[in-house]
Amino acid sequence: MHVRRRFEATDDSGFLALVDHHAYQGFVGADWTYDTLLAHFRAAMAERSLLLWGTGREDLWTVDVVVDGLAPPAGFRQTIGSIQVTAGQLHLTNYESLTMAAQFNDVHLPEPHLQDLVFELRNGMYRCEIVQLEDPDDEQRAVPDFVLTLATGSAVEPWREPPWHEA
Repeated sequence: MHVRRRFEATDDSGFLALVDHHAYQGFVGADWTYDTLLAHFRAAMAERSLLLWGTGREDLWTVDVVVDGLAPPAGFRQTIGSIQVTAGQLHLTNYESLTMAAQFNDVHLPEPHLQDLVFELRNGMYRCEIVQLEDPDDEQRAVPDFVLTLATGSAVEPWREPPWHEA
């Protein structure tokens, strides 16, 4: 079963994420710091409930999600991670939404205004290849900006840091 969906995701902080919002524990505390939040993200990536990556700048990004399709095209940069689907859905989101869930115990993912970034997927472990097609600093950009190819299978090494994150 080959599925391809196109999403538009806002990004005001230079990060996008793919999250199993059913397994991901978003709340950190009202007084989180960037360091405690990054540690929280690292733990979630190790548990394979979150994949968080840098986009290169703030923007509105077009993201294609391909399930069990052909290998993604070559691009400016690419990375591979693993994510576990536990309740039949994944959610494409941004850093802003993750920080709201981190700070407020009553904010749950997906936030109501981001419901359209949730998609259905069979439960299981997925290998996720993320390709950013063009250099984010180029004025001429390809559409989509990112291709996320999800394939069922064995897990790869969990991410220790968000790829393409410039501290």
